[in-house]
Amino acid sequence: MWIDSHAHLVSDGLYEDFDELVDNAQRNNIEKILIICGNLMEIKRALKKTEGNTMFDLAIGVHPGSVSDISNHEFKEMMTYLNHPQVVAVGEIGLDYYWTEESKPLQLQRFKEQIELANTHDLPIIVHVRSSIEDTLKMLQANPVDKKGVIHCYSETDEILKTLVNKGYYIGFGGIVTFKNGGNVREALDVCPHDRMLSETDSPYLAPVPKRGKRNEPSFVMHTAQYMASYLNLKEDELSTIFKSNYYRLFKRSQR
Repeated sequence: MWIDSHAHLVSDGLYEDFDELVDNAQRNNIEKILIICGNLMEIKRALKKTEGNTMFDLAIGVHPGSVSDISNHEFKEMMTYLNHPQVVAVGEIGLDYYWTEESKPLQLQRFKEQIELANTHDLPIIVHVRSSIEDTLKMLQANPVDKKGVIHCYSETDEILKTLVNKGYYIGFGGIVTFKNGGNVREALDVCPHDRMLSETDSPYLAPVPKRGKRNEPSFVMHTAQYMASYLNLKEDELSTIFKSNYYRLFKRSQR
């Protein structure tokens, strides 16, 4: 049984096929899916489809690439859902300077605000980092997160991974670890403590080999997990147990 700890399953392009994607996941032994909700519409979609269904957890947060699109009014309304029993994290939040740094001040503001909200609601965070690791580390140092969280879709160096793990964070490994040019992620995997690694898809992005180039979906997490098991010289059931233990420990969910 596998866990997809990060899927944009209610975003445009996936929501329309929600039931089919969930069927695919169940047929491929996916036990749990953590759905990322990045705006008010996605929160409502997720609750409509999953409320009360223990296969699904939810995370709510404003992605750094969306900070200019979410009004203060929508932001405040989104955060009212952090008390919902299916919400297990604030995310996906963080910093992304890859495309532009014009929104940097607002990104930093929203990141800090959402860390404060995570602490208020006793929740971990799910962190997006792209071309912004120095400011991300500074933000996490200046604004400690009580329940820590996960650095999603890890693509930094092995040395930075050690720094993040020492701060208490978990590391989310997705399809990049299977890519031919994913050597830096495999080097990070080499030094990641087993009790800090999580499996994820980031659906619909970054489908793993042998599905690279296709629309990613939660069922594909098994390909990433199988690759990682082989790379780490672990049996698949051993790695499955590791992923499940880490997920339920971080997000404080009752394990089946």
